[in-house]
Amino acid sequence: MATIFRLNQLARRGMVFALTVAGGMSAPAAMAAGNIWLTSADIGLLRSQPARTAALMQRCDKEIDVQAAPVAVFAPPAHYSKTGVVENAMAKRFDSDGGVAFRAGLCYAVSQDMRYAQHAQAMISAWADTLQSVPSEQGASDINFDLPQYVIAASMVRNVHGWNDASFRRLLTRIALPLSHSDRKNNHANWGVFLNASIAAYTGDVALLASSRARWLELMDSEVAPDGSLPLEICRSDNNNYCGGDRKGINGLSYTHYTLLPTTAAARLFDLQGQAVWHTPQGNKLAAAYRAAAAWTLRPETFPYYQSNGGHLNGVYNAAYFTLLQRQFPNADGGQVIANGKLGMNALEWVAVFQ
Repeated sequence: MATIFRLNQLARRGMVFALTVAGGMSAPAAMAAGNIWLTSADIGLLRSQPARTAALMQRCDKEIDVQAAPVAVFAPPAHYSKTGVVENAMAKRFDSDGGVAFRAGLCYAVSQDMRYAQHAQAMISAWADTLQSVPSEQGASDINFDLPQYVIAASMVRNVHGWNDASFRRLLTRIALPLSHSDRKNNHANWGVFLNASIAAYTGDVALLASSRARWLELMDSEVAPDGSLPLEICRSDNNNYCGGDRKGINGLSYTHYTLLPTTAAARLFDLQGQAVWHTPQGNKLAAAYRAAAAWTLRPETFPYYQSNGGHLNGVYNAAYFTLLQRQFPNADGGQVIANGKLGMNALEWVAVFQ
């Protein structure tokens, strides 16, 4: 009952928000009209400091001739087997094509060079025009993990040169949204919320945005322990004995990062849609999780499963998202990790944009 009440309350709040006029435009129209990841001030700062985006612009130039490799049936096999990770070209290409589209969209936002906008649009439309079904469980997972970068990219170029995004909207609402993992219990739920929030922001769906925000709050309450750890993630192994076996916990810090990244990204989307979660009780739990993750990243030997894995952990520095959390919840350990560099999982260009 409490959850239903909260959803109804948030939906009513969303309706009030929808009726608010901002610059002569209702909130849903404003949501559906602009960049869902960067403010005008963010873009202005990036333009005024070209050194921050120099490497990004060079990469966009190198990638300008990359063409998407979409498939009609997206059915990659399970990511993990008994022996470890199962590499799959189809899943890798979906992710990499999304990364190319995101960077091209960001390069356009910074430079206003039409080439980048058209490249992003071509990458996005290729998948949107081709993809028809996602019959495998791993395919659904990859939609949750990788499609948000396409959505953010599309928001950066949606109004450029008469681009028709109808097929992309169909992909979002008819294929992707029904595959959302937001109702799950571990990192999949956090990625599902990020997916839902990105779709809501892009399409102007106020009710979906409100329900996504409500689920984000619930996840912080259920996932973050009093010490800031994520119990469902710190135990993760590197095979399909997900939280057990003789390599229990070797991926625990990596999966802590893999959970906090979409959580942080979704919070960013809520913030830019006028429904911030940073300064809520649940936002305080995110701050506690950030403090724990930052301490472990700076001093991996303090992670609970460090010794049991012979002093080795995977993905220790997959923490580029720290650059945004440090703005909201500054702490010494996080600041030192950022200053040390070597930050991985930077597909959304966290370092260039937020550091």
